[in-house]
Amino acid sequence: MQDQTSHEIPLKKKRIYGPDVVLVSRDGLALVEKTYRERPLPVRLIGRLLVKWETYIYAKLQGIPGIPSVVPACDPFTITTTYMGGHNLKTRVRIPDKTYFEHLEQLLLAVHERGVIHLDMRNRRNYGMDGSGEPYLVDFASSLYLPWKGPLWRLLCSIDRMGYLKVKEKLHPDLLTRKDRVSSSLGRTLSRLWLPPRILRFFRDFLARLAR
Repeated sequence: MQDQTSHEIPLKKKRIYGPDVVLVSRDGLALVEKTYRERPLPVRLIGRLLVKWETYIYAKLQGIPGIPSVVPACDPFTITTTYMGGHNLKTRVRIPDKTYFEHLEQLLLAVHERGVIHLDMRNRRNYGMDGSGEPYLVDFASSLYLPWKGPLWRLLCSIDRMGYLKVKEKLHPDLLTRKDRVSSSLGRTLSRLWLPPRILRFFRDFLARLAR
């Protein structure tokens, strides 16, 4: 991400199966627009469902510091959120410190307490650092909502945490405790058995072939 607010600055590489993600300015307010409106019909129809689902998830997280707010979009193929500024952790513009990760853990706990499981916590692009060095999370399209905090909820929360620990290990390995290292190692093992990413790649390839 970049701290600019000119009209339609791309924030993500374009892919035929995925949305356009751009930074836009509306009435002087910087917003992030994720849209499928320019995609081929099969992708656009699936994108409409993803937009509706992600909007629902954001509603469950409303009011948590570090989570963008949804604002009205111009069409049903688009979700528009407030721009949090700063950059994502993939860019490594600024390496997060101990305080960042402490606050990030608190943020993740708050998300889980609302019943939301992110399920893409291994992707550093989903972690942001605002201008004050505080963490935020984005991209809840693949998330789940589980209002009942039973065994499945606890299992999925642990999967989120393993993804988070992978990012922490990548950027600041000295901050991992012995328990963190055990969980991170288990996470790497489970990731090789985790089917959703493979299924997602299958559908992406399928949609790309349809759109040709």
